[in-house]
Formats: sequence, structure tokens, C-alpha cells
Amino acid sequence: MEEFNTTVRISGFALSSLMFHHLNSDADVEGLILGESVGEENCRITDSQIDHIQFEHTINIQKHVPCHKLHSFYSNVGDVSEEKIRQILSDYQEENVIGWYRQRRNTRQQMTFMEQVVHQNMRKILSNQELVFMLLTPSQATASGSTHRLEFSAFIWHSSQYINIPIFVSNLGNLEQQDYWRVSGTCPSLGQSEAVNQHRTQFFCSGDDLKEVRNISSMNDALLGEMQKVCKEVEKSERAVEKLQEDLKQLKEAIKEHSEKNETQKHASPDEPKENVLLCSALRTLFPDAPSLRTQTLTVQGLPVLELCCNTDHNVDIPTKLPLILENQHTRKKDTAPRLRKKCLVAGYSQRLKRKRKTNDTSESASDSGSDTEIEMNGQNRRISPTF
Repeated sequence: MEEFNTTVRISGFALSSLMFHHLNSDADVEGLILGESVGEENCRITDSQIDHIQFEHTINIQKHVPCHKLHSFYSNVGDVSEEKIRQILSDYQEENVIGWYRQRRNTRQQMTFMEQVVHQNMRKILSNQELVFMLLTPSQATASGSTHRLEFSAFIWHSSQYINIPIFVSNLGNLEQQDYWRVSGTCPSLGQSEAVNQHRTQFFCSGDDLKEVRNISSMNDALLGEMQKVCKEVEKSERAVEKLQEDLKQLKEAIKEHSEKNETQKHASPDEPKENVLLCSALRTLFPDAPSLRTQTLTVQGLPVLELCCNTDHNVDIPTKLPLILENQHTRKKDTAPRLRKKCLVAGYSQRLKRKRKTNDTSESASDSGSDTEIEMNGQNRRISPTF
């Protein structure tokens, strides 16, 4: 997509010079405009368009050459005389002419037919085809004449018609600093050029550079080099500080997590009791037919819950971990036969007592013999009980 923009720029002192020349004259004034025309092509890439080309045509008005009277370089029918234009320019070059201007009092901002004809004839004679016509129309803002108003605009020939283009004053209003960069230098006269060339060797080198400027430029380069070194050192120190800050942040987070973990462990509920693996293995070895001894869960009445007994083989090395279990098992095997004989003797003894005593004391003697039997049995159980 292509876009074409044309603007006219004029400096504040050039515009004030035009206004001063007009106010010091009793009639309308006209003259030639000197300057240069610059064209720029800018390519911009946006989200909606891949390639957006914009042509900026800038017409810089640098100075003006007033005429002594109206119709100085053209006739009453609009024919332009090239010889009269050269006489008006005197020591200025014809290539610097970019248009002409007209100052009319108490009129509208619109080109007359005569002005359009003169402009077309000037485009045929002069080498610069992009001529501009500047129209200034002052008027009184108050009846007493204490306040005046000046309107100015520029016209160019484009697409078979005259269009009005805006005029920007470089040092008037809220303009950007870049506007000063776009303003070119003034058009030099022949006398000015001769004076500059005569004293040029005192200030300029062979490369058209000022001697003082070259010295200042070399000093500036040296200062710039030192500044770059300092900037690198500062950047290096800033990187180190950032790394230390990152490490400090990580340490603070680790300390915070550790403290939170400790607080959580302090206020957390106590863990469930862990299973005693050695005790479970010992009970399994000594009492394999008593699963109620290997449960940790009881009912409300205090009875063991057989469904929750431990049936897991913990693979405990009994000879190494629990050597007393094997000794206890060996002792139980030896004491099994005498224990049975004692039970038989005790039972026979009680029967003989029952036969001899057929009185009412039979129950008492039987009760006493039963107590003795329980004592002996309890004593025997005590001897064969395992030790943990």
C-alpha cells in the first residue's frame, strides 16, 4: 500500500519577514519563494499490512525575494517572462526558486483565475515542476485596528487541480525536535559564497571540516571510549548484584519453607502407632494358632478384631534377631512329658482322696486339691513363658 503526503515548512524568521514586508507596504505584495524540495520514502510494517510505503514530500521555504510592484514578472494576460525573473533574482540561482507568493488584504483563502494562469505558465518555464503558491490574507480583527489577523496557506497543482496543503512553522507551536533536523540551510547568495570562500582556509580543513570541530570530535571520541569502559564495569557489577539478590531470595524461600514445615509438624496430629515387627514375628513363632495376639484393634468390649490381625510375613531372621525364641521352644519340648505326668498324678491323688473321704469334707478336699493343681500349673506356665 502506498501513501503520498506533501507538507510545506517555513521557519519563524522567514514568516515574520513576509509579514513585516507586507505591513510596511500600502498595497498588495507579491514575490518569489526560494528553498528546496525534499522527498523521502518510509517503509513501515504493521500488524495489518506487511508492506506500508509512505512517500513524504517536504517543501522547505528558506527566504523570499519581494517584487517592487505587482505584475513584475508576468503580463496582464498571465504570460511569464523568464528574463524578468532573472532580473528579480539578481545574484540568486534560478534552481532555488520553488514558487511564488501573494499577499492580499481582506480576501478569502482561495486562488483567483489570474493566479492559476500565472502558476501554470511558471511551471512551464522553471525547471522545478513542484512549484508552490503561498497566499497570505491579513485582515483587521477589531474595528479600531489594534488587532490584526493573518491567514496563510499553500497551494500546489496535483491530479489536475489545485489542492490546499498545510504549512508548518518550525519554531512555532508544540512541534517535535525532529522538525528542526528536517529544516535545510538558507539559500546563499553569490556575495556570501565569495566571502566564505575567501576566509575558508582559516577555519576549515581540506576535508571541509572545521579545525576546532575536529579537535572537539577527537576529544569526544576519547570521552566516549572511557564512558563505554565505565558502562561495562557498571553492567558487570549490576549483574553480580542481581545474582546475589537471586541467591538471597532463594535462601529466604528455603528458610521460610523450613520454618513452615516445622510449624506444621508441631501442630500436626500424632501419627498412628507403628507396628512392632519383632514382636509380631515373635508372637507368630510362639503362637502360630493365636491370631488374636497379632492385632492392634479392639472392639468396644475390649475384644481383639481377628479381621485386622497381621498376616504379613516380615522376613525376620529369627536366629539372628530373636535367639531366645529358639531356646524357649527347645525348653518347651523337654518339659511337655513331665508336665503331663504331673497332671495325671494330681488327678489320681484327688481321686484317692475322694474315695477315702465320703463325708461332707469331700468337696473341701477336692477344692484344696484343685487349688494345689492350679498353683502347680501356674508355676509350670511361668517357667515356660517366653522372655522379650
